[in-house]
Amino acid sequence: MQHSIGSRSLTGGLLLSLWAISCWAQDGTLGENKDDGAVRLSVPDQLVATREVPPFAMLNEDGQWVGISMDLLRDIKAELEIESGHEIEVELRRFSLPEMLQAVESGEVDMAVAAITVNYEREKRMDFTHSFHTSGLGIAVGSRPRGSGWSGILDAILSRTFFRILAGLVLAMLVSAVGIYLFERRHNREQFDKGWVKGIAAGMWWAAVTLTTVGYGDKVPRTLGGRLIGLIWMFAGLFIIAGFTAAVTSALTLTELRSQIEGPADLSRAKVATVEGSTSADYLRARHINSANHPDVETALQRLVAGQCDAVVYDAPILRYQTHQNYPGEAFVLPITFERQSYAIALPSDSELREPINRILLRQTSSPEWENVLATYFGESQP
Repeated sequence: MQHSIGSRSLTGGLLLSLWAISCWAQDGTLGENKDDGAVRLSVPDQLVATREVPPFAMLNEDGQWVGISMDLLRDIKAELEIESGHEIEVELRRFSLPEMLQAVESGEVDMAVAAITVNYEREKRMDFTHSFHTSGLGIAVGSRPRGSGWSGILDAILSRTFFRILAGLVLAMLVSAVGIYLFERRHNREQFDKGWVKGIAAGMWWAAVTLTTVGYGDKVPRTLGGRLIGLIWMFAGLFIIAGFTAAVTSALTLTELRSQIEGPADLSRAKVATVEGSTSADYLRARHINSANHPDVETALQRLVAGQCDAVVYDAPILRYQTHQNYPGEAFVLPITFERQSYAIALPSDSELREPINRILLRQTSSPEWENVLATYFGESQP
C-alpha cells in the first residue's frame, strides 16, 4: 500500500539534506531565482518506509498518516518549506518490521519512519538519527487476574493438565475393573456377572471404593486371581492417590503463580506473547524465556484478552496506547519499564541525511511544543 504525502505530512529532515545536495550540484553555492531573489530548492521525490504502529504512525479515517513520528516530521517539513519556498512529494510505502529494516539496509528506501528502536544488531546493518523518544519494554497483563480464589480453582480443574491426570486415573481404574471382572464373573456372579458392560461397571465401582479406602464391602473378590488384583490395586492406590494429589496441587499453584506477574522476573513461568522480529523478542530469546511470536502487537493483545497467554511483552508506550484505546477494562500495562529503548529514524549506512536530520531533531524535541505532542497521545508527560 502506498501513500503520497505533500505539505501536510512529510519528512522534514529529508528536505534539509536534499537542499545540501542541491547546493553541491551548483558548485557549492545556493541557486537563487533571478526574478525575486528567493532561495529555491529542486528536490526529487523520495521513498520512505513505514508501518502502522500507534501512536507513532497510523492512518486516520481520511487515509492520512498521523502519529508522533508523523507529527514530528510534518513540523520539520513546514519549517524547512518556509525557508526554501518549495514543496516536495514523498511516497510512503508500508512494510512489516523485518521488511522495513531490510529495505533500509539494502537502500531500497531512503529512510524508515515509525517506532524503530535502536540496538546493536540494527546499528551494524544501518544508520540511525538521534533519538526522538526514550522509553523501554513493558508488560501487559489481563485486568481480570487468572488463578485467584474460586476462579483459580476452576481454571485449574478445566486445564489440560488436570484432564490428563484424570484420564490417567480413569484408565488405571478401568484396567483393574476389567481384571477383577474376568476373574470374578464365573465364581462371583451375584456381584460381577451381569454382562460385560454392567460387570465392568461393577468393577469400576469396586476399584473406586478400594482406591479411596472407603470399602463399602458390597463388592468383594472371592477368587485367588481377583484377590491378587485387589491386593495389587490397594497398594498401587496409595501411590496413585499421592501422585494425583501432588499433581492437582501443582496445577493449582502454577495457575496462581501465573496470575501474579509483577515484573520481568516472573516471565519465565508464564505464557508470554510478543511481536516477531522486535527488540522485545530479542530480549526474551536472550534470557531463554519461551514466547509465542505474532506478526503485530494487536494480535498478541487479542490472545491476552482471550486468555490464551498470560502476558504480552513489547514497547511500553505502544502497549499503553493500545490497551487504553482498544482494551480498556480488559488489559493493562504494569507500571514498570525495563530494557531502555530509544526511538529514531533509520537510514541506509553512510546516508547524507543523517546530520541534517539530527540537527532538526535536537531542536524540535527540546522545545516545549514537543512535550505537548507527547501528552496529546499518551495523556501524560513522558520521560
